[in-house]
Amino acid sequence: MKIAIDALGIREPGGGRTATLNQLQALLRLDQENEYRIVVDQEEPSLDAPHARQVVAGKRGRLASRLWAQGVLPGLLRRERIDLVHFVKNLGSFFVPCRSVVTVYDLSVLLYPEIYPWSDRLYWRWVEPLTLRHADRVIAISQDTAHDLERFYRLERGRVEVIYPGYDESYRPLPAEQVAAIRSKYGLPDQFVLHVGSISRKKNLLPVVRAIALLRERGQDVRLVLIGRLYGKGRDGELLRGLESGELASQVTWLGAVPSEDLPALYNAATVLTFPSLQEGFGLVPLEAMACGLPVITSGAGAIGEVVGDAARIVEAAGDAEAWAQTLQEVLREPEARQTMRKAGLRQATQFSNEVSAQRLLAVYHEVMAT
Repeated sequence: MKIAIDALGIREPGGGRTATLNQLQALLRLDQENEYRIVVDQEEPSLDAPHARQVVAGKRGRLASRLWAQGVLPGLLRRERIDLVHFVKNLGSFFVPCRSVVTVYDLSVLLYPEIYPWSDRLYWRWVEPLTLRHADRVIAISQDTAHDLERFYRLERGRVEVIYPGYDESYRPLPAEQVAAIRSKYGLPDQFVLHVGSISRKKNLLPVVRAIALLRERGQDVRLVLIGRLYGKGRDGELLRGLESGELASQVTWLGAVPSEDLPALYNAATVLTFPSLQEGFGLVPLEAMACGLPVITSGAGAIGEVVGDAARIVEAAGDAEAWAQTLQEVLREPEARQTMRKAGLRQATQFSNEVSAQRLLAVYHEVMAT
């Protein structure tokens, strides 16, 4: 079987890139029989394999990538005599000359349209449902996303397969000397609250920033460390102004984007992770944190509950700074509670595996070709 993977758009840092690369790497290790053509924006060394060839289409914006998928990709699939194409980043095509599978991460554009540009709202409201109806199978990365596909697009659940992502094995408890080295590299205190994710309105960081301020007013010496890049037009303007003006300097350290190889040690160095997101199709950051033994305090938005189970503290009122402050205070002041959360998180993380994800994905390919 000759399989094409449309991976356009994964060059942008974030959970989508990480989850996609993890799954594709595991798939290429698992499946040595089929031949792969992987369409990418730029060369991805981690996807090099004897039975896989990368097709570099060049870097494009979102609109150009969508037009390319409709107008250019079908011809490439014909020339390469592809049997099945898998669109791994939400974007499908009307004109594919073979069987097709589309992975959908979340429908946050429809749930929170006010924080997305008009072009995204238009695409997800009118174009995406049509491309998904043309697909032979749709993969959702969580039960929550599968539910939203049924709710917004009326997709039959029989056409939707839920396949959870896994996490990279580098996310694990690390030796003390590695943790000390990362503290020194970034000038971090012995205790700090961590957030990993883009500086965007979807990530809902302001309630946690305000919670940190409340704790400091009450005499608790606590600092918030933010890791993540600005997110285009969806950036959190109010938070960004506070960070750039120095107004938040006494309580918040913004490291920006950091090398991915530093993230496991940064999770290990932190005292607790906060994850107040408004919507997540999965929740890779809490999963990575748990795999490192870091206690997690999170909102219950989207699929996060599917990921963390009973291993995390969930703040249901995600916009309530006082609720975040109270939960943070309890966890920061109780070492025994943190140890219990650490053990529970390590157990919970073992439920997610790139190898299992790849096995289920390959099974979907075979099922689609057999029908």
